[in-house]
This record gives sequence, structure tokens and C-alpha cells, in this order.
Amino acid sequence: MLAFSKEREDLIKRFIEYRTSCDQWCEGYALNLLYFDRFCTKHYPGETGVTQPMIDGWCIQRKTENKTSLIGRTLPARKFIEYLNSRSLANLSIPEMPKPEGKEHIPHFFTTEELMNFFSGCDENVLTAKSSSKKFYAFQVSVLFRLLYSSGIRTTEARLLRVDDVDLTHGILNIRKTKNSIEHYVVLHDATAQMLREYDEIADRNHPERELFFPYRGNGPFSPDMLTYEFHKVWDRVNTENAVPYDFRHNYAIQNINSWISLGFDFNDKFFYLSKSMGHTSLESTRYYYSLVPALAAIIQEKTEEGFNEIVPEVPHYEG
Repeated sequence: MLAFSKEREDLIKRFIEYRTSCDQWCEGYALNLLYFDRFCTKHYPGETGVTQPMIDGWCIQRKTENKTSLIGRTLPARKFIEYLNSRSLANLSIPEMPKPEGKEHIPHFFTTEELMNFFSGCDENVLTAKSSSKKFYAFQVSVLFRLLYSSGIRTTEARLLRVDDVDLTHGILNIRKTKNSIEHYVVLHDATAQMLREYDEIADRNHPERELFFPYRGNGPFSPDMLTYEFHKVWDRVNTENAVPYDFRHNYAIQNINSWISLGFDFNDKFFYLSKSMGHTSLESTRYYYSLVPALAAIIQEKTEEGFNEIVPEVPHYEG
């Protein structure tokens, strides 16, 4: 149990209880809040609560961190201030953050050969594992990546997926731990649902008390870095192009859009369903994939431009 200072302990615990009750608490927040609390105690000894100089000082970029690290380090404290302001427990200005540094990665378009190589590599890891625990771990990883490929859910949503949120009878995922706290449902392909049923039976034998659907060596979730590591451990061995786990989400959207060529062009309905399934805040976010499907861009734009512009105003795209 983390020990916060008496000057801020009550406020921080109330904040944690609130975020937990809303199912928006991230365990990674706790340690950063502890560091923030210690910073306040060190530089402003004896002062209770949180003052403007405290949060301003905490949000100064350090020489050892880049913009992205600064944003990640200070996010819990900034959310804490938002909570205090909303409850009239403080009246503080939240320091503005610099724009995140641009990412050079361009979404990768998977070929059939690359996908076959990758999933065959995942299965090979299962077959060659030297112990039952390693075999289950490799099996777990292979199922997780197949779920990402076939459902289009975010990597964070898969990592934090809970057993209670997987309806194996009807093949439906209830996505709670998601970007912008937009809870939504994802209907699985029949083959994916059957794969998860088979995995669930094996997982129950290995982790009978598990709460997470994909527990990482215990009851904790896979970290983003560990998921990326497991992906590259296979991908880099069997393929040559650059790719990351999140590319499965882009691939899911693009494959869906491409499939509409043979199904007709009732785009409004199809885009709406795709947008909801992917947990987008608006149809504008889904329209981003126009640019990733050059062959369809002109056709889709022609058939949907007027209707979409009436419903969704033009806004800068943001899909994290």
C-alpha cells in the first residue's frame, strides 16, 4: 500500500476511489501520484492540499525527458487537479502540455503471406515450448494476436479485457477499458468466438481465479512493451517489413472497407456500424481510413460526402 503524505492523503484517496468507481483507474497512476506528492512535500513542506506552484513545478519538462515522457509523467497529477476543480476542492489552472512528438510509423498493410508467416510463427512457439507453463504462455499470445487481427479492438482494450466482459455464449465483447471511456460492444466472427471458448477452457485450468481474460504470468495485464516485444519476437523472425501490433486495428478497418466492393454501397450504414464497433467518438474518425484505401477513396467520397458533412463537421483527425 502506497503511503501518501498526511497533507494530501485524503484528497488523493478520494480521487482514487472516484476513478475506481467509474472504472477509469489505472494502476500506473498510483506511483506517479506518489512521486507528485513527494515533490510537493519536498518543495512545499507543511502546505496542505495542492497549490498552483506545486502543479506548475511538477509539470516543468525535465532535461532527461522528451515531450511524450513529460505528458505521461504528469497525466495522473493533471487528472487529479481536474477532479479537485470539478468538486470545488481547488481552483487551479492545469498547465498546458506541448503537442506530442510526431510518430514516423506509417500503418502497415499486411499481405496474406505475411499474416500466414506470422501466425504460423506464433503456433510454432506453442509447439516448441519446453514446459507446460511456457506452452500456455505462447498459446495465450497467439490467441491474443488473432483476436486483435479479427476484431479491430485496440491493443489496450485486449490487454485489459476482463473475463466478465467476454460473452462466450453469444460471441460478444463488452469493451470497458477504452479510449475516452467510450464503452461499446464488439460482435466476434464465429471462428474467433470458438477460438476464445477453447482458450477459455485451457486458461481456466491454468489460472482458475483469473479476472483478466489474458493474465500476464499471474493476475496482472500484459504491459504495452511486453505485447510489442512478443509481436516482434515472431514478426521479425518471419517477415521483413516494419509493423507493430496496432497495425492489426488499421488492417481490420481497411479489410472491412475493401469488402464493400462486392456487397454494394450502402455506406452510411456500413460506416456507422464499423465506427461503433471500433469505438470511435465520431464518424469522422472512421473516415480517416479513406486515405488508407486509395482505390475506394473517390467512390466513398462521392457517395457519402453530402450526408456525412451534414452529420459530422470537419474536425482534425485524432485516432490514438
